[in-house]
Amino acid sequence: MQAVLGYKGVTKHRGSITASKFGKCIPVIHPAAILRNWSDRPITACDFVKIKKESTCPEIVRQARELIVMPTLPEAMEELERLRAVDKIAFDIETETGQICCISFASSPSRSVSIPFWFGNSGSFWSAEDEGKLWDSIKALLEDSNVKKIAQNAQYDMTILQDIYGIKVSNLWLDTMIAFHAIYPELPKNLGLISSLYTDVPYYKYQRKTDDMVEFFRYNATDSIVTYECAEKIYAEMVELGVDKFYYEHMHSLIEPLMTMGRRGVLIDSQLKKAAIKEYKESINTLSIILEEQVGHPLNVNSPKQMKEWLYDELKLTKKYRGRGKKKTITADGEALLELNAAHDIPALKTIINLREKKKILSTYLEVKYDKEEDTERAKTSYLITGTETGRLSSRETVYGTGTNLQNVPKGIARRIFIPDSGKLFINGDLSQAEARVVAYLAGENRLIGVFSNGGDIHRRNAATIFKKPEEKVSVTERTLAKRIVHASNYGMGPRRFSKTCGIPEKEAKRLLNLYFATYPKIKLWHLKIKATLKKTRTLTTPLGRRRTFFNEWSDSLAKEAYAYIPQSTVADILNIGLRRIYDVYNNTDTEVLLQIHDAVIVQTPAARVDQTAREIKRMLSVPIRINGSTLTIPVDISVGTNWNDLRSL
Repeated sequence: MQAVLGYKGVTKHRGSITASKFGKCIPVIHPAAILRNWSDRPITACDFVKIKKESTCPEIVRQARELIVMPTLPEAMEELERLRAVDKIAFDIETETGQICCISFASSPSRSVSIPFWFGNSGSFWSAEDEGKLWDSIKALLEDSNVKKIAQNAQYDMTILQDIYGIKVSNLWLDTMIAFHAIYPELPKNLGLISSLYTDVPYYKYQRKTDDMVEFFRYNATDSIVTYECAEKIYAEMVELGVDKFYYEHMHSLIEPLMTMGRRGVLIDSQLKKAAIKEYKESINTLSIILEEQVGHPLNVNSPKQMKEWLYDELKLTKKYRGRGKKKTITADGEALLELNAAHDIPALKTIINLREKKKILSTYLEVKYDKEEDTERAKTSYLITGTETGRLSSRETVYGTGTNLQNVPKGIARRIFIPDSGKLFINGDLSQAEARVVAYLAGENRLIGVFSNGGDIHRRNAATIFKKPEEKVSVTERTLAKRIVHASNYGMGPRRFSKTCGIPEKEAKRLLNLYFATYPKIKLWHLKIKATLKKTRTLTTPLGRRRTFFNEWSDSLAKEAYAYIPQSTVADILNIGLRRIYDVYNNTDTEVLLQIHDAVIVQTPAARVDQTAREIKRMLSVPIRINGSTLTIPVDISVGTNWNDLRSL
């Protein structure tokens, strides 16, 4: 590509229909690169479909597109009024320092307008009165329920518009990022890639960083025009694949609740946080001094280079590796440290593990920039509907750079600082042994279904079945192993990995896995069915209709991903059905949904109504689904408390 076109960056420019001195060309990713990154294969296949189509004529013939930039006030007002009469529009904003510098609207794949407000150091393009008129018209358009709206990553644009101008976008018809994820959850979801697959617009994202004002606004107009075209084609593809209903029921419907939750945030106990920061810093300082004495010299525990030199060059410990083949590399990551600590009695290793843990909690959760509101702090976040291939939500910092990922907050002080608002209590609704129950129903393993159905201490009952002894004679160790073996066996964990996880000899791990499969043989048969389906179609569909095509090269890892996919996706969708029910009932009341954490939803409610609300939460999270002709309703455990960490069962 560099030889023909004179520039680099094939992963950005691939798929672009481009003119050159040799004639029309389309860059594609090299086969050798695909072998290194197998997920590029489906994208390249799409590029060759485009190549075949374009090869029928030597000329470049593109969709005609009118990009209106820097309109006068009368032109902008006239365009905004015209847009009120169309069926649907795509919109896109560009921001700098948390402020909107322009907004564009497209009413077709051939026409869009970018309305500027400022660029660089230009100051406002309008008088205060004229800018007010423009925003009044923009608000009227975006809040008009008769006009369908389209956006790429709508949560971002809608959050900014609501926070700054109080605009609540009405009748969002399609989010191209989320809809594309419904079809191809394994592929990237950025607009640059999506537009390269569905439009003839060459790569244009570099214009975002231009110093040319007109080019910048053309970039903004291009964003909305390609979003419109992509939306129509993605919607048609969803209908063709039969996932349009799933998109609207289980993905699109989450946008409003998750925006509301993310913008509301959770109250932080600032005094407790301040005290914890002081305590952790003092502890880290003490541990650092102890470590230097133990090692004999300074050692940066967060430096992979220094850690590998100390572990493998100085101490001569057995090297730990990650990856396979050419990608196999020496590692000193957290897992390697735990393995080495289990194998060797080295005090410094224990200190390092403790030190790294405290540093992570301090930097990731205690010293995070939370949102200040008057005299309080709130932990806000941005939930990502497209965050995982399985459908589980992920989260990250807000659009303003505050907050953090709230999906992986560890137990202890990091959760204890999260508290309900004054006069309220937390209610935590947790789906009980959710994935294991789904696996039992997917496999049709009636014996395991019976263990779950009979209630009581599930893990003790399961241990009694596996080890063939009365429940009262099951030891604590056997109960713990039974709990771990369910996950390991359901998702195809091998004996070596299981032995490391449980700290038992590999031979014993293999015996336990074989014992589990002998007790529940239909689990292994279910694995074989999953493999057979993958080999035939590469596509799995959950009982609720979520669809995933597996693009990575065939391997044991791919099979294990597939085993986990349907259970994890099904549980995620069940939980989100419950979340939407709760949101619909309690929205705009003094009971509020605050968090969704994998298998749990957390709300806050007035203390006087906690029992009544808890019963309602339990009912709304109890979602029956049909699997293999049987109905599964996952039990819901309810707990309440005055902070996220210390919750008591109700």
